[in-house]
Amino acid sequence: MLALRNACADILRGNDRGGYTVPSPRLYPHQWAWDSAFAAIGWVHIDPERAWVELETLMRGQWPDGRVPHIYFHKLSEDYFPGPDFWQVPRSSSITQPPVWASALARLLEVTGDRARARALLAPMDASHRFFHAARDPKHVGLVAVVHPWESGIDNSPTWDAPMSRVDVANPPAFKRKDTEVVKDASMRPTHDQYVRYACLVKAIAEDGFGPGPFAVYDPLMTALLARAERDLAWCAKECGEDTDATERAERLEAGLEAHLWDEALGRYVYWDAHADERIAPDVVGSYIPLWCNVRPERRARLVEGLRTRFDCRYPVPSTSPLDPNFDPRR
Repeated sequence: MLALRNACADILRGNDRGGYTVPSPRLYPHQWAWDSAFAAIGWVHIDPERAWVELETLMRGQWPDGRVPHIYFHKLSEDYFPGPDFWQVPRSSSITQPPVWASALARLLEVTGDRARARALLAPMDASHRFFHAARDPKHVGLVAVVHPWESGIDNSPTWDAPMSRVDVANPPAFKRKDTEVVKDASMRPTHDQYVRYACLVKAIAEDGFGPGPFAVYDPLMTALLARAERDLAWCAKECGEDTDATERAERLEAGLEAHLWDEALGRYVYWDAHADERIAPDVVGSYIPLWCNVRPERRARLVEGLRTRFDCRYPVPSTSPLDPNFDPRR
């Protein structure tokens, strides 16, 4: 176990860029939002000061509307596309990512007890949560929709195949991929057609004033992680002597999950294409993430059973069940 801990610490130190941690030196050489939050959780066990800096740097990239961009470009890199010019934003992307930064804040506060630094992050994190409620719930049903597969944190998922097939690709923007130059095995990366659709969505979001654009899929993973983050934010606020309505927001999200995304026949949560008004039900790990928030005991038992029977493999847990017909072991 000590060897594993040391190996993890070596990776963090090797990917440290001062105020932020890159997920990968060449393939992902910038600051990714949820990667950075998880890095902070790792840093707090080896360098607590560095952990606080990680979260503080992340929140400095926040937009005025509260969104935390999924990429913040501290420096330009010739190895990465799309950069800020393609997003049409000075130093960041225009979409966000699963909101786990308040959960990271709770862990840092728990380990360090530094209420002053935690208190300084409460307001920006609260604003980031409000962004999801205001800008990622087109039907106002108490759920979180993703507006781009990249926003989900699980890009190459069969979940997105049907809604992505409806993306208008009549006038795609010009682009040159970099990922296939870094990863030589193209079977491990998105196809050209998928990338064209990704690029068209980026363009459409910019043309929509950085609003949601033409793609919106209600996601149990995003919804559950926000619900958990709301409860973690409420705990942090209480520890710091501050008021918040984060618990009430969490309860609304949990009610939305139960009312709209639970599939009794399948025994798991499913996705919902908000524009096509269709449920999407591949057997993917996101359907089980509500285990992380408050769900009914009988549903929790069915989710655990699903993980045991459909995700039991040598290296659990894969993003898609190997038993799902759309499982691709390479992507």
